[in-house]
Amino acid sequence: MANDLPDYADKVNAAAALYWDVRMSQAQRSRDAGVVNTGLRSEVTGGRHLDALELLLVDVLVDAGKPAGMLEVKRRPIPGYFRRDKSWDIVVTIDGRVLAIIELKSIVGNNPGQNFNNRTDEALGQAMDVWKAVERGIIDTPLRPWLGYFMLIEDNDSWNHVSAARSAVWPSDPVFDNTSAADRASIFFERMVRERLLDAACVVLADRSSGAVRYQRDSLSFQSFAAAMFGRCLQFKAINVDLRWK
Repeated sequence: MANDLPDYADKVNAAAALYWDVRMSQAQRSRDAGVVNTGLRSEVTGGRHLDALELLLVDVLVDAGKPAGMLEVKRRPIPGYFRRDKSWDIVVTIDGRVLAIIELKSIVGNNPGQNFNNRTDEALGQAMDVWKAVERGIIDTPLRPWLGYFMLIEDNDSWNHVSAARSAVWPSDPVFDNTSAADRASIFFERMVRERLLDAACVVLADRSSGAVRYQRDSLSFQSFAAAMFGRCLQFKAINVDLRWK
């Protein structure tokens, strides 16, 4: 097992740059094929734009001492309580035993309000469904499922603009006063981790033009997310001592 956490800054930058390259190439292929996809949809219909970020997560697992040959990383359904199951983007298993469950999403464009509300609804619902299934014994495992959420957001003026509060029925939590959509995204995911609805979260703000990435909070950086994954790997190996590690 590795003792030191590598610095993933360069790999995150490279993965984000490749993310934008893939989106642009997908849009171009759609145009070349004569396919008319309105708006940003043409950039994502190829379905491969998040591959570089997924491979970055695999790098973390391997760096943490998990042999690549033993890892199975793919999209799989996880049973719930309120519904039969829901597919999570990344389910990592070793010898059929779940190591980590991660949702990997991105939001681009200039409409943060609607897009982010949809994503937060999904994230909150997915996590609550899993934990209720654990509580009711539907998910029965010696090791509590490890849930992570990785979100890449386009770093643009719409996300960074401080917006006025809407006229709500009751006053909103003052923590949301004078915040941008990017600020509120960070508050949401920090609270999801604090309330143990997620074990770790990463919110990457990525600039489309320069490829630069940044984080609103250190607690939501990729380095912090990777550290949490390292910890799960140590715990997983300690509990699954019967596995023949190779």
